[in-house]
Amino acid sequence: MHKHLLIATLFTCYLSLVTSSVHASSLIVSPPRINLEGQPGDILQQTIKVTNHSDQTISLSTQVSDFIVGDNSGTPILINTSASGRYLASPWFLLDQSELTLNAGQSQSIVALIEIPKDALPGGHYAGVFFAPATKSTLDTTGAVVTPQVGSLFGITVAGDLTYDALIKEFTVKSTLVEFGPVEFTATIENQSDTHIHPLTKIVIHDMIGRQLAELPLDEVNIFPFTSRTLSGTWETVWGFGRYTATLTAAYGPGLVATRVIYFWIMPYRLITAIVIVLLVLLTLFIVIRRHLIHREDHRDDEIDALKRKIAEMENRDR
Repeated sequence: MHKHLLIATLFTCYLSLVTSSVHASSLIVSPPRINLEGQPGDILQQTIKVTNHSDQTISLSTQVSDFIVGDNSGTPILINTSASGRYLASPWFLLDQSELTLNAGQSQSIVALIEIPKDALPGGHYAGVFFAPATKSTLDTTGAVVTPQVGSLFGITVAGDLTYDALIKEFTVKSTLVEFGPVEFTATIENQSDTHIHPLTKIVIHDMIGRQLAELPLDEVNIFPFTSRTLSGTWETVWGFGRYTATLTAAYGPGLVATRVIYFWIMPYRLITAIVIVLLVLLTLFIVIRRHLIHREDHRDDEIDALKRKIAEMENRDR
């Protein structure tokens, strides 16, 4: 568990981090996520733009930090270099500005130089360039100082002998038997690669005679090495009948695809019960009416036979 905590993905949290920070400090950083590739010994360059959307002047300090994610919700935790292990990248960064001041509505850019060490391990390395208001701090419930931050998150893939591997840990449907749609799915994908992956994931629905009914693309997310990401999808159908097949595919590496299959039923049992009751009522009415008509016919046949006998008796008397 400790190993997985130390290497948890920064990519699973960048949206929540950026969103909460923007509301807190009225800062927009572009781009919020940056993927770079390089060889050991390369020097990479990236420009980051910061915009002040508040109506006040803001003084900012810049910081490069590694961080981890401590839960499945993507909550980021800043960590120091010694704790971040083989995936660290913060020591590789050099920023051309350590502080900047933005007037209301103003934008500025800073340049980050990333020098990949010659002995850097192949695979993914991760860090973020963060901006925090230099004079705005608050206290959390424990009394610790919390500074609102927003930043750009870097994923740097160092070339080399990379191993790509991923598996679908879980693929479930909310209920294996539903009366009507929609049908909700949940999938958990674990990345066992040397670097982050960006799987193209979809769910394909077939009916019980093999016809494809739907193809549901899922969110495209980055998954850090040896961490998992849970995705969800919904088949927006209403009517259905019988057993259905849902096939999940996740294309995560060069020609590599993980697959999982599950089955579920759509059975509108209350509607079927109502139809059966109506049919039984109609069948009962049909039987009752038919018996009544048969009884009337039998009674008429008896009357005709009696009339024929009377006619025959009258003819015999006349003779």
